[in-house]
Amino acid sequence: MEGERERAKDEIYGSWGSSFRYLFNFKAEMELRSPGSIVEVDTKITKGKVYFHRFFMALKPCVDGFHAGCRPYLSIDSTALNGKWNGHLAACTALDGHNWMFPLAFGFIEVEDEDNWTWFMTQLHRALGPISKLAICTDACKGLENAVKKVFPQAEQRECFRHLMQNFSKRYNGDIIGRMWAAGKTYRPSMFEYHFSKVLESSQPVGKYLQDYHNLKWMRSSFDTEIKCDYIHNNLAETFNNWIKGTKDLPVDVLDDMLNGKIMKLVATRRKIGEKLQGRMLPAVVQQVNNRTRGLGHLKVTKSSNWKGEVRDINKDNLRHVVNIEKSECTCLEWQHTGKPCEHALVFLIGKRNVKMEDYLHEYYSLERFRAAYMGVVEPLTDRSQWPNVKLDFVLHAPLPKSSVGRKRKLRFRSCLEKGGGHYKKKPPPKGQLGSQNRCKKCNQLGHRQAGCPTNGVKKRKPKPRKIKPNTEVDVECSIPGDALLQVSPRPVTRSQSSLRSPLGEMSPVAVPQASPRPTTRSQSSPRSPLGGMSPLGVPQASPRPITRSQSSLRSPLGGTSSLAVLQGSPGPITRRQLPMETWTPASPATVVVQAAKKLTPRKRKRV
Repeated sequence: MEGERERAKDEIYGSWGSSFRYLFNFKAEMELRSPGSIVEVDTKITKGKVYFHRFFMALKPCVDGFHAGCRPYLSIDSTALNGKWNGHLAACTALDGHNWMFPLAFGFIEVEDEDNWTWFMTQLHRALGPISKLAICTDACKGLENAVKKVFPQAEQRECFRHLMQNFSKRYNGDIIGRMWAAGKTYRPSMFEYHFSKVLESSQPVGKYLQDYHNLKWMRSSFDTEIKCDYIHNNLAETFNNWIKGTKDLPVDVLDDMLNGKIMKLVATRRKIGEKLQGRMLPAVVQQVNNRTRGLGHLKVTKSSNWKGEVRDINKDNLRHVVNIEKSECTCLEWQHTGKPCEHALVFLIGKRNVKMEDYLHEYYSLERFRAAYMGVVEPLTDRSQWPNVKLDFVLHAPLPKSSVGRKRKLRFRSCLEKGGGHYKKKPPPKGQLGSQNRCKKCNQLGHRQAGCPTNGVKKRKPKPRKIKPNTEVDVECSIPGDALLQVSPRPVTRSQSSLRSPLGEMSPVAVPQASPRPTTRSQSSPRSPLGGMSPLGVPQASPRPITRSQSSLRSPLGGTSSLAVLQGSPGPITRRQLPMETWTPASPATVVVQAAKKLTPRKRKRV
């Protein structure tokens, strides 16, 4: 099956080795259609042969859009290709005013080592040029961290806190996990020192471990406030990886052409969005800020002037913060880091008349910058057959594959901290023990919090057993001898056991079943004659309960009432075999039809 798929791909896209040679034709086409874009193809010589090594591409409209409308924040990561080549697709993305992913540059590298990352970052620096303020967020990859330090020494290096905690939880667990998250998310340095001191008190080796293996900036309190981005994770790169999902098994020349088309479509769509929007700031961001003005009753404002005042939080032991509207500052430092008013500033602003929230947003959220980010037009390209034919002085060989036996995986292994991740030989651990193990303050047990303690609330009631509905009653035809009587039954007589009617309309007295060890069924007690003759019935004797109307209404279709007869000494229910043959054979005229009796709904008791 795998071989047939590879042959089909060769027929559609060409051979695997020729796809690397087409990268030079793609470079010539890009330089022709989009001047200023940077496309580089690097090779290496091994044992006298030239092999493909790595590839880089940065479109000029994307670079110009980054300088004009995006925040100085870059997210860099790579994802493994699952095609015939065991390479990696490295990508660099940025943030626009809507916090949307902005593709900036991408490339193909053989492995994630320091040499390949240094080459990629060098090409990126060549495309971007000098930047005074810049923040670069990466995963826990030492090769990429060292490359950033060499190429962008002035940039602020951030590390993804989620990847840090993924490695941290392998060594430490318990309450220290929650303290680490609190230390990473707080904006104030004083609060970071408080939480981090608790971490060091729990375990002294934590400080040395973080200094040796995670010495980059992973806490918000140390971020540069001019970047206006408070992300402590690298999810922006994961967004790009999900965006190109399903295309990573294509040949490299088809993949870069497809990525160029996806970027072209993305830029054109967002350019239309920017043209339809109105106002000075992005309406979605203004609406987001307005939504945060709800539920601020726990904050009390004491104004010293129209632009400055104190905000007291009654839920946090009357903690006070100072807000300065003119300088867009608050002592909680959230406004300075994000460029959006914090809750303390919002409760101060809603006390003013005719306030406009868009006047207190940073320029990065303006509609003008959003339009400038997508002002450039990504040029469309022709198909591969019309690309310029570049003649090389050497024969380019495809990189040597390093695949193992078996079919390649299309999806990566998920970590134990991700949903659906973890591979356990035995039963997986409980949900509360994955990652952070919180201690309940009520039962003092690990694995859950007080709100989710099993001792809370009322126990669930056991479901009531389902009532089995009685079987549907069906008409039965049988024959009963002329003088058949039923005697007293030890159980109450039901309506179906006593309604003996004659199809001719005659009414007969009531006969109560007697001396029967089992309940008498409807077919045993309601004999009818289709010809109008009703067998005489016996009068019920020694009945344990009063006779009801349904037990006594035995009518004959001819209008006459037949006499009663008693059947003595019946050990059980009367069957057709117990009756004389001449009474139920087809030649006998007395054929009784037993019909279903209507069910009476019991009366409801009146409530006193």
